Amino acid sequence: LQRHYAVLQALALDEDDMPEINDETLPDEEGMARPGVVKAVEEFKLSVYGENYDEESDMGNGKASDASKKRKTAAENAAKESANYNWPDLADNGQLKDLTVTELKYYLTAHNLPVTGKKEVLISRILTHLGK
Repeated sequence: LQRHYAVLQALALDEDDMPEINDETLPDEEGMARPGVVKAVEEFKLSVYGENYDEESDMGNGKASDASKKRKTAAENAAKESANYNWPDLADNGQLKDLTVTELKYYLTAHNLPVTGKKEVLISRILTHLGK
């Protein structure tokens, strides 16, 4: 909050230099690494979560896992559909504009590229990815 007000003040007064604010709320990493603190944190986790808790496998309420599976399935389907096209030939012959937006999105999804934008943007993105 102090930083926010300092930046607002600097902007209001047309000052070139933004003031340095020391954030006292950040934890002391050296202090947090002490064996006593580490032991206390581990005991706290054990008392709250129990012995069988695994942080890496915890995905909240399971919805993220379902969404992740849907995205993975969609990406696999897009990769299969994308394999049906000869993308370099289509790009060389200027035939990308003859494809539908859905067909263009197959390529983009299969290559983990953004699928948002108008058709011209999608085509440009594909051409850039192909190096054309």
